[in-house]
Amino acid sequence: MNVALENQNTYDEFVLEKDILYFRVGAHGLVSFHGKNFNVKRRLSTEQLDKMLSDSAFFKVNTDCYANLHKVEAVQDSRVCFDSKSPTSKSVSITKLRQGRLKGFLNHHEFERNLNDTLK
Repeated sequence: MNVALENQNTYDEFVLEKDILYFRVGAHGLVSFHGKNFNVKRRLSTEQLDKMLSDSAFFKVNTDCYANLHKVEAVQDSRVCFDSKSPTSKSVSITKLRQGRLKGFLNHHEFERNLNDTLK
C-alpha cells in the first residue's frame, strides 16, 4: 500500500523544466503534462497557465502543444523528437514554419552553451 502512495507522489510532484518533455493545453484549463515515462493531467488556474505559456523554456510547436527546449534532441520530418536513440521515444508534430523557428532557437541555445563552456 505504501509503495502505491510513494509512486503516486513521484508523479504528482514534478519540476516543469526538468521532468516535462512537452505539455498540451486543453479546454477549461486542463493541461496534460508528458514526461519520459508518465503523463499527468491537471486543471490549472488562468494565472498558472499564463505563467507556463510565457516561460521561455517552452516553445509552441502547434496550436495546443509546447515543447521543452532543453529536452529536444532532434527536429526532423515535421516531428520534434525527445530521444533520438530510441525508436519508441515520444515525439510531437510541428508545422513547417514553426520547425524552422525551432531549429533557429536550438542553434542559438547550442551556441550559448558552447560559449559559456568556453568562458569557464
